Amino acid sequence: MRKRLTIAAITAILVLCFMALSGCGELWFKDKQSESPDYHPSDADQTQYASFVLELRMPNGEQQTEEWDSFPHSKLDGDIIESWEIPYFGNTVYESVKKFFAERSDSITFRAEQHKFYMFHECVLQDGTRYNLETAYVAVDGKYSSCANYQTLFGTDGIAGTDDDVKLVIIVYNGWLN
Repeated sequence: MRKRLTIAAITAILVLCFMALSGCGELWFKDKQSESPDYHPSDADQTQYASFVLELRMPNGEQQTEEWDSFPHSKLDGDIIESWEIPYFGNTVYESVKKFFAERSDSITFRAEQHKFYMFHECVLQDGTRYNLETAYVAVDGKYSSCANYQTLFGTDGIAGTDDDVKLVIIVYNGWLN
């Protein structure tokens, strides 16, 4: 009986290890991404798309600590490295940024963390300059945002092109100052 339990336990551990290794870089849990992503028009004629501005900024040297956190981060008004206008695609910042950079010579990439979150990973500009975004501070409309696939584009009304939608996403390079 003990031998059967041991074999069953070893088999279960091997199956779990195989599942973990085969799903590297994949999300295991439902997030806010769209089932069928598409662009979101902001006008009745459907000729303009709703969009937000994505800025990559340098840290400004000054720091602040939010009431909910014990670690300081850079303020959001450092020098702009690069800025892009990103059309709304899907439901999340992740989907929009990924689609925008899909066929461009510059890029922003993500990495999966804990099989749940897509975090900003790296930015490569057209001139080849690379920025490691692992310690970037990310703010959406002035408020901290921990991951891109849970950050929805739409406000409480759920309609693209209205006042409560995402307007500005700032990535502060080396923004966490711990």
